[in-house]
Amino acid sequence: MDVAFVSSALNALLAEELASGNRIAEVSEWPPACRKLVILEYRFSRAHDAAALEFREVNDPHYWFSEYVADGGAEVLACRFNTRPR
Repeated sequence: MDVAFVSSALNALLAEELASGNRIAEVSEWPPACRKLVILEYRFSRAHDAAALEFREVNDPHYWFSEYVADGGAEVLACRFNTRPR
């Protein structure tokens, strides 16, 4: 499963989330605009300071809780509503 983004900022954010215990739930695309969509199992561990990315709180149970977007939506790292077990 290829989870690498073109965006180095998204790759760094993904690596940080995985290192903190989050895990990948789904990898796909969202045509026509999104060539890479990675959805994490749990909410982001914290608010990430990534100037090269756009943060959106989607908060729609049909989709996901929030996302970081690169390249105008061509690449998206999103997270589900689940909170991490303690």
